[in-house]
Amino acid sequence: MKAESVAIMGGTFDPVHEGHLSLAEQAHEKFGLDRVLFVPCFQSPFKGTSYALAAQRYEMLKIAVEEKGWKWASVSKFEISRPSPSYSWQTAEHFREQNPDAKWHWILGTDQWDQITKWAEPEKLREQLDFLVVTRNGQAVKERPDWNFKSMEFSHPASASAIREDFSAHTEWLSPGVRSYCLDNELYVHGHP
Repeated sequence: MKAESVAIMGGTFDPVHEGHLSLAEQAHEKFGLDRVLFVPCFQSPFKGTSYALAAQRYEMLKIAVEEKGWKWASVSKFEISRPSPSYSWQTAEHFREQNPDAKWHWILGTDQWDQITKWAEPEKLREQLDFLVVTRNGQAVKERPDWNFKSMEFSHPASASAIREDFSAHTEWLSPGVRSYCLDNELYVHGHP
């Protein structure tokens, strides 16, 4: 029996938007993934604070995945229920221990791929994961001997920072349920950078 192929897609998802969702869908199709696991981080070691609470970002992801009706996607509370900061190698180790027979992947952008050797414990990441590197506008992907990676061209105009800055101008980038959740909870409606 073929090993299950699972990709972790981490991020702040502040808020989750159609760009995140179509990226997951395209990776699922292109790389023949059995599952994509959205892992909202409590707080990225590289970013400052997030605007929505971790629990709210988790709820928005759950709403978005349910609305899509995807049986192959799920949302994990692993990082948001741990003390911050959260390190990717710990996340990878956790999921590998839960499902050691699966082939584990990590979806990330070229900006993160370029910095990956500066992440905590890069050797552990290299041993535990295959990387799916998302490129824009035909960017070259940095070669990393001894790392397993594949690349995928992807482009979408949606931007979480643009949504936070001017919510009403970008509601088409949000699924209907996420848009309603934001309005009901007064998230982003007053504008944040």
